[in-house]
Amino acid sequence: MFSRCFLPNCPCGSTNPQNSSIIDVEPCVAINARGAEVPTPLYRCRWDTQHSPCGMFIGGAHRDIISHLRERHGIMYTADADLECLWSPCSMDKCLKMSSIARHIERHLGIQFRCSRCEYTAREDVVRDHIRRSAGCANAVVQLVPGSEARRIVSA
Repeated sequence: MFSRCFLPNCPCGSTNPQNSSIIDVEPCVAINARGAEVPTPLYRCRWDTQHSPCGMFIGGAHRDIISHLRERHGIMYTADADLECLWSPCSMDKCLKMSSIARHIERHLGIQFRCSRCEYTAREDVVRDHIRRSAGCANAVVQLVPGSEARRIVSA
């Protein structure tokens, strides 16, 4: 997979594969990105089980994060299970519920969501609630704001 910076004003802005980097991407994320109408942001996994962060590129969607943790790190999803965050670095000093780990990892990735009408920015569920409750934003949509380290697939 070839990659370039997802940010529009990044100095590396080349779409030429010779100027891009080859990255290790979860296969299901690469397949989904090929058919996507909008660029798919990818993030380097920093889950660290043996003093060496994973490094594979994953999608930032909850399903992509959970799938990667299951397939590559052997973490089985049980909503009530407690799980220590092994993201490098993470200052969380307590275990999280498995049902919260994808949302927690979104914070590590810098992913946010924005109201298309007023540009209110927060977690996805908070922005959805804002749109539902704010009369002036009734026809707005939730927009993804990729984290600063996001990359995207240019060609496969």
